[in-house]
Amino acid sequence: MLTPFDKQRRLQTSKDFLELVGDNIDEICDRIVTVDETWVHQYDPESKQEFMQWTKKGERPPKKFKVQKLASKLMATIFWDSEGVLLIDYLPKGTTMNGQCYANLLAQAREAVVQKRRGKLSRRMLFLQDNASVHTAPVSRQALKDTGFGN
Repeated sequence: MLTPFDKQRRLQTSKDFLELVGDNIDEICDRIVTVDETWVHQYDPESKQEFMQWTKKGERPPKKFKVQKLASKLMATIFWDSEGVLLIDYLPKGTTMNGQCYANLLAQAREAVVQKRRGKLSRRMLFLQDNASVHTAPVSRQALKDTGFGN
């Protein structure tokens, strides 16, 4: 939860950013590439249509139990820009996201930019990511520079 100080600092930072970009907001937004990770839970709930079955007149339908999520889940890493999704990668089961894995993803994301957004790399891209430990690992920082995503 943000403290009042943090909220005020975010507000001021946002105002400073808007003042800095001025009338170039569209050009700046077109240069931003964002990455985030999320867990994707794997389960296939039965729809009402699939659950329906014939019963005799006056007979009660079988009781439907609440569907619970299975324990299976995948980590999805998504890269996108103002035009849409650039890359979605699913971390293989049993694999842990680390600096080297993230560095490899950055190389794949760069290739996706080359393929899907011709000319975008020639403009200085602005890369937006959180400060997760894999994002700040030395190998990740070097990969950011090598791919052109780094400042």
